[in-house]
Amino acid sequence: MAKRDLRRLLLLIGPLLALLALWWTDPTPTTLSHYVTALQQRSGSQIHNIRQAAQALDGVYIQPGAIFSFNQVVGSRSLERGYLPAPVFMVAETLDSVGGGICQVSSSLYNAALLAGLEVVERHPHYTVVESVPAGLDATVWYGLADLRLHNPFPWPVRLRAEIQGQNLAVSVLGRGSRQDSQVPSLQVQHHWLDDQHLQVSVYRGDQRLSQDRYVIPRR
Repeated sequence: MAKRDLRRLLLLIGPLLALLALWWTDPTPTTLSHYVTALQQRSGSQIHNIRQAAQALDGVYIQPGAIFSFNQVVGSRSLERGYLPAPVFMVAETLDSVGGGICQVSSSLYNAALLAGLEVVERHPHYTVVESVPAGLDATVWYGLADLRLHNPFPWPVRLRAEIQGQNLAVSVLGRGSRQDSQVPSLQVQHHWLDDQHLQVSVYRGDQRLSQDRYVIPRR
């Protein structure tokens, strides 16, 4: 083939190769899942921390077969990194801690991940139920101690979207297919009171039990 013909061929197929490369590295804007939690009951410092963590998550890719770590992506929660002291629930009491409130971000992401069909590698429940998400669907995080880690089982990358929309936090998982294409079974949540202070919650995706948590419900 003459150099001139080869140059013409490259001019013709170059844009197609670029589009193909973009298609492979960037998911199409198909929403595999979308989960929204309310911010009305959050303090100003909590909302500030939630926004910080959401901005760190927004636009993050999880490549095929890769494992995502919430703590690795969001990083340590410190004053130097822009986080503020805010109320956080620790075991049986509420106290102020730098980065307080971001468990709402991890819990919202956990729900979006379950709905999208991502696999959960690590997740920890709270000591008691929280207001932002239903019992059994929360995910507490603490840098260096408790993480939320997710595995992408799909043959294409997924992208996370996290943003504050008015009085809500919205977290989505984007990909190439659809939730129907990936055949993700619906979630089922079962509650069982062990006694008047202990609630056991089991979460199933189809026939697979994803978690079984026990929460302490303080007497009022």
